[in-house]
Amino acid sequence: MGWRFRKSFKIIPGLRLNLSASGISATIGASPLSLNIGPRGVYGTASLPGTGISFREKLGPLSTTPKPDASPPRPQTPSLATGPVEIRSASTETLNSDSLRQIRDLLAVAYEERSSLLAEIARAQAAATRSAERFEAWNRGFLFKRVFGQAFDRRRQLSQVNAEELAELREQLRLTILAMNIEIERDQAEPYFKMRDAFASLSESQKIWDTLSRAQVNRFVERSSATTAITRAPVHFAIDHCDVIQWEQGVPHLPNRNGGDLFLFPGFVLYRASKQVFALIDSREVRLGFAPYRFHEEEDVPADSSVIGQTWAKCNKDGSPDRRFRNNHQIPVVLYGQLRFTSDTGLEEEFHCSSPTLAESFADSWRTFQASMTTVYDHTTLEET
Repeated sequence: MGWRFRKSFKIIPGLRLNLSASGISATIGASPLSLNIGPRGVYGTASLPGTGISFREKLGPLSTTPKPDASPPRPQTPSLATGPVEIRSASTETLNSDSLRQIRDLLAVAYEERSSLLAEIARAQAAATRSAERFEAWNRGFLFKRVFGQAFDRRRQLSQVNAEELAELREQLRLTILAMNIEIERDQAEPYFKMRDAFASLSESQKIWDTLSRAQVNRFVERSSATTAITRAPVHFAIDHCDVIQWEQGVPHLPNRNGGDLFLFPGFVLYRASKQVFALIDSREVRLGFAPYRFHEEEDVPADSSVIGQTWAKCNKDGSPDRRFRNNHQIPVVLYGQLRFTSDTGLEEEFHCSSPTLAESFADSWRTFQASMTTVYDHTTLEET
């Protein structure tokens, strides 16, 4: 097809991701020319179709962003002495793993091209429908197409041109959809899908909250037995798809009210800050900490949570009710599960789950999945709160 209506567009090659014990690698394109990006560097392969003859050459090491000589410190729970502190990850450029930058850039190009074409297709579809209706209105009749012959021909030609433009744009869309194939070796596939099953069970918790901020409580002023106050927002975990990556399998999706959503793919975490801004973080770099979390619940207690004690809305230092406050009432102390995602590149996300058992099971399955890959970073151990 000779491109008539939109000559400037990118044909996106296929992308094959492979997850093995050594991490994730990517092959871009297919025979006769392909590019492989992996832990050992970037390789190009050229082959002669039908001959079985191929040539492979290392093109260079992975391109990385220069880093300071000293490794960045591991994210720690921030000091609360100065007031509320937001729980928020770093920018996507900082979060992105160096080994996955080329893959991220290719995905970004494909997504941008696809989004642009979808907008043009919507416009062309409306124009094609409108011109076809105007042509058929005269074509079905008897008088106008004979009396106004030239106008009728113009309607016919416009309908044909609009239909051709729509067909061309749809073909260009087909050429810009990134053909994604993720291959997982058996030793990694089994723990990954078990982790996904554990996440699916966790998503059925009665309540899940995204922790937005935390602040130290002045117990003397507030007359509270709590030492920390958190701001939280309810979210719903789900097995979902991400339109950035066209993969037939659903993956764990963790919505985030204070930053980017998390999608847990085999071998990497996709952090989605907006439609066109995202980062890819190597799964081995992501630490997932779990801890039981005692929370003074002033809302309804979820059915799958355990009440482990009682306190007073206004209380003295020794825990007794402060009788200076009228209508002082007891509130339950509930045990939740805290999940905290961190990385040395700046990932910092925290969730509370009404079922600590399901939260701990998911955290354990994540660590098992990580253990199936080499060079796994150590995990954060959270103290019980």
